[in-house]
Amino acid sequence: MVFFGQGLGNSVQKLGYLPEAHTDFIIAVIAEELGFIGVAFVILGLGYLIFRCLRIGSEAEDGFATLICYGMASWIFIQSAVNLGGATGLMPLTGVALPFISAGGSSLLSILIPLGIVANISMKNKRKRLEL
Repeated sequence: MVFFGQGLGNSVQKLGYLPEAHTDFIIAVIAEELGFIGVAFVILGLGYLIFRCLRIGSEAEDGFATLICYGMASWIFIQSAVNLGGATGLMPLTGVALPFISAGGSSLLSILIPLGIVANISMKNKRKRLEL
């Protein structure tokens, strides 16, 4: 059951054993419910998003757009590393939410706005490639 987990919604740890299971320890709940496959999917998804932000930034012709994309990639990486490090015990808990997964509307909103700017930069890059 370690590989596939207990099943969606069958977590026992979130019923009072873990403090702040919906924010700080959301990866532990995902690991219990969805197993290694679920955790790997979350981490690979975040890694792919970081890779895409870095690639969009490297293709941008404007220096400011490059800095925005690199900043967004580092923001997602640092926030994910601090949350995963706290959940695994490698770092102290700081209350940083896991991007796109943890409960909290303000965290989600504050990361989606700059991600929309990165999407706009990507569209401008694509438009310039098609013009050439």
